[in-house]
Amino acid sequence: MSDSSQQRSGVSAGTVSAWLIAVLFSVPLLILPVQAIADEWRAPSVAPQRWGLRGLDAVVTDPLVPRALLNSFLIAGAAVIISLPITWWAARSLSSPTVRGSMRVKIGIAILLPLLLPPLAVGQGLRHAFLSAGLGFSLAGIVLSHLVFVIPYMLVVLLPSFTEELFQREEAAIGLGAGVWWRWRLITLPSVRPNLQVAGALGFVVSWSQYGTTLGVGGGIPTLPLVLLPFLRSDPQVSAVLSLIFVAPAMLAIGLSVRANRR
Repeated sequence: MSDSSQQRSGVSAGTVSAWLIAVLFSVPLLILPVQAIADEWRAPSVAPQRWGLRGLDAVVTDPLVPRALLNSFLIAGAAVIISLPITWWAARSLSSPTVRGSMRVKIGIAILLPLLLPPLAVGQGLRHAFLSAGLGFSLAGIVLSHLVFVIPYMLVVLLPSFTEELFQREEAAIGLGAGVWWRWRLITLPSVRPNLQVAGALGFVVSWSQYGTTLGVGGGIPTLPLVLLPFLRSDPQVSAVLSLIFVAPAMLAIGLSVRANRR
């Protein structure tokens, strides 16, 4: 078998495997649209006994849902906007050739520590810290508490962008007389942009889906995860409608990631 044939078969096998994994993980999501329009669906029946839009009507007429949706967008958007410059600086600093490998590992572990610890322990510590600082029960406090989780995820995605080749190209541009602005616009940003888009989308989803931290720091401030949770047991149809709204940003993030990687 020639090299080109082996390459085509390898690509084909990889594509098939990727599609199988995608279908496997998307099967639970495919049930949500059916459940959202099922007014009556009792086991062991495979299909609903009665169809309807009661769940959609309940979500549309609930005054708490628009408020929770707006709060979730504001919190997640603010968390990403604040995290972007911090993550950019941290990723560039950790990738700098002047930083020793051992120091890079220590700093990386310290930044990723909240992801390695149990979420309940981190949330409880954040609750006491933010309440003591007077930032509890406020949107600002929730946004700042989400940074503890958003920044590490964004850093993991953005860190590989700052490669040795990028630093060499920037040094070559300096030798040609390019200023800071032109280096950033023509060299740094085009190289980092794909990972930057993915990092921003991932950070938005991480903040969007936070439950324990939002409840602990924000108290009674409604967000979409807090509104969704009570319906998971009491009303599956309403919870399915809310879940479709809840997963929409994640689907958008996947689309942005695929588009960024293709470009």
